[in-house]
Amino acid sequence: MKRVLIPADFSENSINVCKYAANIIGSDSAEILLFHILPDMLMVPDSSFPAGIDSNALLNSNYLNVLKEQATSNMQKLEEQLLKFLKSKGFLNIKINTSIGSGDAEWEIMDACDQFAPDVIVMGTRGSGNKGFLEGSMAEKIMSKANIPVIAVPENCSCKVPGNILYTTNFNENDYRKLVLLFKLFEKLDVVIYVTHFNIDGKRQTGNEKMNELKLAFKEERSKGKIFFSIINSLNKEASLGLFCQEFEIEMIAFISHRTNIFMNLFSHKIHKKDFFKLNLPMTALHD
Repeated sequence: MKRVLIPADFSENSINVCKYAANIIGSDSAEILLFHILPDMLMVPDSSFPAGIDSNALLNSNYLNVLKEQATSNMQKLEEQLLKFLKSKGFLNIKINTSIGSGDAEWEIMDACDQFAPDVIVMGTRGSGNKGFLEGSMAEKIMSKANIPVIAVPENCSCKVPGNILYTTNFNENDYRKLVLLFKLFEKLDVVIYVTHFNIDGKRQTGNEKMNELKLAFKEERSKGKIFFSIINSLNKEASLGLFCQEFEIEMIAFISHRTNIFMNLFSHKIHKKDFFKLNLPMTALHD
């Protein structure tokens, strides 16, 4: 993990996201780009400006200048906080860059990926019930569009770094490669991956053969206790997910994302992204 893009909205969670990313990087040499997006258009009601003067354009320009000044100040504070944290942890090989853009957040983040070429995006999310460009729906959009892993860290998340990771599978042909990528992504950490299929169609033999193929592919990791495989038979998907995370002390959920619907290969339409956000766990989306 050499380059990390962190979209920041300067909420209280921003520094927590930065610390989370730094803890994953550790003492390795790496580069972090702190990126903030300003709106590119603000609708301001017209007033009694003289004819020929575009009051909306004038007010928008003035207001955007104020927003830019505030964003510059907030970015400086966030950078100082992160530098202080890096120093306290002895992570002296991490370089910090900052950038402030404007426009549609979704596309600006994608443009930043093209220019900065990060290995991973680490972003905060306040969940689907809160407003802001890093709300749950934005995290879902970035997960479905990005060609690189996206780690979403929810507000008030207590996890410092991932330990036990739940990898949910519906036996995608890319499972092997994505599990290898997951190990590589967190190679500096002591992670254990729980590869789990939630069987909801009532057929208890569903997926056994494919799960055995994965077991054979990770024979060495299994012998070291670094990966476990299971099929959960249950009609209550939401309860099964919650109980599994609680029983095995899961600290991150990982899955393969899809451009159409990142959750379509995990569960049926009865389970939505809000059910994942309710768990208050970081999520890693691995592009299909």
